[in-house]
Amino acid sequence: MRFAKLAAALLLAFCALAAPAFGEVAVVDVARVIERSVPGKEGQQYIDNLRKSLNDELAAFAKSASKDKDAAQKTAQKQAELNAQFNAEYSRVSGLMAEEVRKAVAGWLKANKEGVTVVVPAGSALGFKPDADVSREILKRLNRVKIDFAKKK
Repeated sequence: MRFAKLAAALLLAFCALAAPAFGEVAVVDVARVIERSVPGKEGQQYIDNLRKSLNDELAAFAKSASKDKDAAQKTAQKQAELNAQFNAEYSRVSGLMAEEVRKAVAGWLKANKEGVTVVVPAGSALGFKPDADVSREILKRLNRVKIDFAKKK
C-alpha cells in the first residue's frame, strides 16, 4: 500500500513538472476510431473472412483424417498450426492499423494550429475535458487511408 501512495505522489510530481514543457495535450479514443473507420471495418472483415477460411480448412482436414487411428491428435496439431497462422495474421493486420493511426495523429499534429504538442490514447488518461478529444479529426484522416490487408510485405 505504501508503494502505491509513493508511486501516485511521484506521478503527480512528474506531471506537475512536465506539463509546462508539453504544451497542450489531446486525447484519441483509439479503439473507437479504428472500429468506426473505413480501414478498421475492412480490416475486421479481412480477419472475419480469414477466421472462416481457416475454420473451413480445419473442418475439411478433420473430415479427411477422421478414419485415421490418431485422427484426434492430427486434428489438434492442425488446429494449433491454423491458430498460429491466424494469430500471426491478426498481429500483422493490427500492426498495419496501429501504424496508420500513428500516421494520422502525426499528420494532425503537424497541421494543428491549436498548440497541441502531445496526443495520448484516451484510455491512458486519468481524465480529460471533452474538448481535448480529437478522435473525430483523427477518424477523418484515417478514413482517407486505403490499406491492402491481403498484401504481404
